[in-house]
This record gives sequence, C-alpha cells and structure tokens, in this order.
Amino acid sequence: MFELNLFCFILNLSVAVLAGALISIIPVLTRKSYLFGVKIPLEHSGCPEAKSMKKNYVSVCVAGSALISALMIVQYITAPDMTLLCAMYFPFLFVAVQMAAFIPNWKKAGKLKEERGWAVAQSSVETDSSRVKGNMSELPWIWYIAGLLLIIISLIVALIQYPSLPDKIPTHFDANMQPDSWVDKSLGGMILMPVINLCTLALLWFCGFMFVRAKLQIDPQNPGLSFTQHTIYRRRMGHSLGFLALCLVVLFALLGFMTVFPDFTVPFWVIMGLSFVPVVPVIAVSVKSGQGGFRIKPKTIMEKDGIAVSGGAQGRGDDKFWIIGMFYYNPGDPAHIVEDRFGNNLGFNYARLSVKIGAAILLAALIATYIWATVLIGNI
Repeated sequence: MFELNLFCFILNLSVAVLAGALISIIPVLTRKSYLFGVKIPLEHSGCPEAKSMKKNYVSVCVAGSALISALMIVQYITAPDMTLLCAMYFPFLFVAVQMAAFIPNWKKAGKLKEERGWAVAQSSVETDSSRVKGNMSELPWIWYIAGLLLIIISLIVALIQYPSLPDKIPTHFDANMQPDSWVDKSLGGMILMPVINLCTLALLWFCGFMFVRAKLQIDPQNPGLSFTQHTIYRRRMGHSLGFLALCLVVLFALLGFMTVFPDFTVPFWVIMGLSFVPVVPVIAVSVKSGQGGFRIKPKTIMEKDGIAVSGGAQGRGDDKFWIIGMFYYNPGDPAHIVEDRFGNNLGFNYARLSVKIGAAILLAALIATYIWATVLIGNI
C-alpha cells in the first residue's frame, strides 16, 4: 500500500502543478472582448485596469495552487493512508481557488464597464452555414471506428476465454500491476470491462459530436479570417478528442486482457502513459489555438463568399444572461450549446429543459460515484 500511496502523492503534486498552470493562463486563452465574463469593446481590452485584473487573477491562482500543494505534502506526511482518498477530493480545491480568483475580478469588470459607459452589441454574431453546424463529416471517425473495433475484439476474446478461466478472476491490481482482489467468475463480470469501455467511447464520441454541432461565434469585421480559424480549430480539437478516446479504449482493453489472461501483465508505465499522454494534445490545442481559434494565424484565409452569417440570438451578448459571467441562462435563446465567456470551451444554455435534466442527471451520477468510491476506498 505504501507504493500506491507514494504514486498517488506524486500524481497529486503533478496534477496540482498542471491545474495551477492551466487555470492561471485562462485569461490569455479567452477572447479579448470578454473580461472575466463581461463583454467589453475590443479596443479597451488592453486598458490598464484590465491588465491589473488579469495580474491579480494570476496571483491568486498561483498562491492558491501553492497552498494546495503544501496541503498535499502535509497530508502525505501526516496521514499517508489517506492519499488515495484525497486524490479524489483535492481537485475540488482548484475549483474553489479559480472561483476565488474569478468572482472578485468579474465584479470589478462589471463595475468598470458601467463606470466607463462601454456599449456593446447585445446580440451575438455566429456562423449559420451547414459547413459549420451539423456536418458530421467533420468528425474524425477513424479514431472512433478503430476504438469500436477494438472493443468488439476484446468482447469476443473475453467470451472465447470465459470457459477456460479459473473460478476466481482478478478485479483490481496494485501499483506493481499484481492482482490484489478477486471475485467469483461470472459472465456478467467478464463482459463488464468491454461494456464500460463502450460507454466511455460513446461519451467521448458524444463530446466530439456536440463540438461539431455547436455554432461558434465569428468576427463580423473579418468573417473570412474567423471562419478559417474556426475550421482549423475544429479539425485540431476533433483529432485531439478522437486520439484521447482511442487511447482510453486501449487502456481499458489492456486492463480487460489482464483479467481474461491471468499471465498477461501490462507495465505500470504503460498504464500511466495511456492515462496522461492523450491529454497533452487537447491541452496543446487549447493553449495554441485560444478560444474559438482566435490565436491561430492561418497561412491562407478562406473567402467570405459562401460563409453565411446570422445575427444570432438576441441577448447572448447581454451580461445579465450570464450568471457570475460563467453560466448562460436565457429562456429566449433556443440554443442548447454556446461559447463560454471564460476559457476555451463550450457551455450550455441552462434555461433549456433538456440541459436542466442532463445537468441534474450528471450531478446525481457524480455524487453517487463519489459516495461509492469513498466507501470502497475506505474499506481497502
């Protein structure tokens, strides 16, 4: 157990460094027309007050991340057996740090906008082309098809091997990848890993699908450049998400093979590599491209002809529909997916009934999973 605790401790510190760095650079990745969730004129994005807010945000994030890292060290020294459990809950501290850094600056940004009398359009401008929304050919199917084939193969192998397996099969492995927990052999237990793998692939495919379906906003002053940036950004992020999905499928397939073939062992570094390496391209694309690809400098720019532009939903540019500048809630907007105002990702219109139901289900599943995992770890 000491080896597992040490591994979790190193993992916690690595996550702390990475998370601290990522939340600190979010203002750089966000469109310049958004100042901590408040829409401002682009020409004022570099004003001294805005720069001061961003520096303050970075300072709080760095200090908070350093404090969390110190807590991790103290926890490991004083209660090493709690390291695995703490690995589940420490990430929530980074959410608290980010909110502590964001909310005061969001308030300052709103006050600054009011004091300066900055006027901005309250309607969004977005692409309205079939090439941008709903064209499923933009989804990099090769990654998902390869993953599905691997899942089918692993399921067939499990069913073939099932009759020859011993009465007890391993279900958990220690840090040395040696089995430390067994259960009675059953057909349901044998196909459980392929089913989990299939669900994981389906979830990641859905994320890619929603990414393609979302209408991203464009710059009305230079729609050709903006459309080109979006096109490149979609392609890069699509392949990054597909690569992530395939790597996770391979990871779960290898873990399943360790159950099906008792003498089959996967080196620990392979497991860790498949867990962390696939995240690197996603982070790299986010950092290099920026929100909606606005940081991309294409060598050639697509012509404006053929790019349909609509006024978008009235009110999406209005700050009052953005709760603390992060969560969009506009009953008058039919969109379900929108571009966030802080960060380099997509968000939801929480006024839509389907989004409310989905969010409630996700929250319930998250709480249930944490309760189950907490009880399970407590019994180890």
